[in-house]
Amino acid sequence: MFSYIPKVAVAPKHKKYVPALSSRFLTSLVFIGVSTFSAATFAELRVLSEASLAQVTGQSGLTIDIETEVTIAEIEYVDEGSIYWRDYSLSGIGGGLVDNIRATIDVSNGNETLGTGFSDMAKLASMGYLDSTEADVAWAISEYSDGNGGFGKTMGDGDLVIHVTSQDYGLDLTVPIDPADQAGNLVAVKNAIDMHIQQGDFGIRSSDGSMETSITRNFSVEAYLGYFDIIMKNNGNGFHDTAVSGSIGKPQNILLNDSYIGLDLKFRVEDLDVDHTNNVSNPVIPMAVSTPALTLRDMRIHNERGNDTLGSFGFASVESKIAAASRILRSVTGLADGGSTYVDGQAIYDINIKWDWDLPHISFGDTGQTIGEVYLTDFHISNTSLVISAH
Repeated sequence: MFSYIPKVAVAPKHKKYVPALSSRFLTSLVFIGVSTFSAATFAELRVLSEASLAQVTGQSGLTIDIETEVTIAEIEYVDEGSIYWRDYSLSGIGGGLVDNIRATIDVSNGNETLGTGFSDMAKLASMGYLDSTEADVAWAISEYSDGNGGFGKTMGDGDLVIHVTSQDYGLDLTVPIDPADQAGNLVAVKNAIDMHIQQGDFGIRSSDGSMETSITRNFSVEAYLGYFDIIMKNNGNGFHDTAVSGSIGKPQNILLNDSYIGLDLKFRVEDLDVDHTNNVSNPVIPMAVSTPALTLRDMRIHNERGNDTLGSFGFASVESKIAAASRILRSVTGLADGGSTYVDGQAIYDINIKWDWDLPHISFGDTGQTIGEVYLTDFHISNTSLVISAH
């Protein structure tokens, strides 16, 4: 059972028609749009004539404001046996909708300054809502200012940029600006988008469904979104050989698509709880006697300590690129027996993760007695790639 309750408002901002996107991407975009928006959303969209385009001025692009709540009874990945996720839900902290989310969508002309990253922080400071001398805010102003009063980054011609951030930044923008409110405003901006993700059970299942092993139960995470950027680079449909033109962070000895999707996520987890269990569900072991093998409580993931906090606003960071991959070695035995040796797949590369990790409660069994506290500072994963294919 899948339940999805969206409220989405779409505001076109005089976007010129751009025919250069691939048909496969457009198909995906249309599917998402049809699934999410009512037909009325598109009632006023039309292709403009060249004469009309000549009269278009101002900021181009599309703005989408989102409110949503999601529940999924079960997700199952089937190979021979299967992996399952049960009782998933996404809501706001304390219940209700995940809201106050705004996504801006632009296809760059190669010259315009587009909102990305923490450019919103710099913009708010220029308006007087944030203290421009605060360390992170000052960094954002320096990082994102285009020198002409705008804040953001310039992308390549034809690059697709989706910038997901807050609609109102948690501020009452109708109230007159008061410098005395700047510190409180920064806290409000950091907490502007909250969400609660819950999952009842995650585990593995036999091919006939008669036996299950639960790996985790009672997963719950309360988190805040800093921003989420999705950038589709328009570098054409060619592939390059990473054995010849590869670099650290790219998978080696494959063909990698020149175009890619860049992901940049900033988030902060304030409370993560989860139970791990290795109990098997079958007629011999009743579910009633299942006990957790490992329990984690009150976990936090952030970037508030260490030597890499500047410009983070306290948010953890996950960055990566995704691209089509080819000439992936399926198996070494294929080289010897002359069979089908290479397959296609997807590469996730230039993975860069930065955060601090707090584990104040770690216990085993059902005693609830913690073994102590564990804190990781400047936890980094870099120069990492994954190549996913069938075998």
